[in-house]
Amino acid sequence: MQTQIRLVAVAAALVAAGAAQAGVSFDANLEHDVLFKGKQGATSSATTNGGRVELNANAALVKSGDNFVNAKATVTVPTGSGDSVGIDDAWIQFGNSAADLKIGRHEAADLFPLGKDVVVEAAGAYGYRTNALRGRFKTGQLHAVAGLNAAPGLRVELGLVTEKSADATQAYGLRPTLVYTAGALTLRAGVESYKKNNVSYSGTGVSVGYALSSSASVNANYGKNSDLNNSSSLGLNAVFGDAGVGMVQDKTAANKATTYYAAYSFPLLGVKGATITPALSTSKATGVENLNAFKVRLNYAF
Repeated sequence: MQTQIRLVAVAAALVAAGAAQAGVSFDANLEHDVLFKGKQGATSSATTNGGRVELNANAALVKSGDNFVNAKATVTVPTGSGDSVGIDDAWIQFGNSAADLKIGRHEAADLFPLGKDVVVEAAGAYGYRTNALRGRFKTGQLHAVAGLNAAPGLRVELGLVTEKSADATQAYGLRPTLVYTAGALTLRAGVESYKKNNVSYSGTGVSVGYALSSSASVNANYGKNSDLNNSSSLGLNAVFGDAGVGMVQDKTAANKATTYYAAYSFPLLGVKGATITPALSTSKATGVENLNAFKVRLNYAF
């Protein structure tokens, strides 16, 4: 009941904001998952149910001359276990065509995009995907990203995550990245220099993507962190319209996990905005049994 009251209050606030600010648009969608994970060692196979309702408030890109202010807020309500209302995005971005600053809860440049990753269940937790400082922190740490449009097609960003006082388990540090786009080609590269548990780490990542058409693309990713027990990750994936396939190989020291995954989205009974996506992944890792997973995802955009 408390969740329902909070959700009604949030919805009322969004409607009121829309009436006060015509430059704000709202949308919502439901994502519901049924996941089957096979037996692995002493862990029995199980089928679980989960998902969330997502409410988005998107501020239109308001400009004053060359200056702009943009913002987004995303509220999520789980449909499976638990009933706590959560927040994904809550950020404000301002600047001009040359430089800008983004502050709040958000995700910075993705240096290890997985493509259509509806289900990617690795048999072992290894590797490094250059995402220790990427964002959406739930700990109250400051996350700010300064961006510079250095040249046509070239954007340089510097991310800062501050220290969590009295909690050494939370990573903090600097994350410089660059994204270069030339026609169908997109190159991403970056460095993470951070501390966690009072230990310093430095990792790098690079990603190369190529758009074969407006609905088809291929991508290759690589991340490396020698300070993290010589961890690395290699990813290859492709999206062809409603279908997606991929592979990720994660390594830490002598341990390795290789995961293959695939998914395909179908229209649900021909209803606009509704889809059903069956997906599967299979993974093999050092010293453990293989792990197979199957997921059916239902989506509906209101």
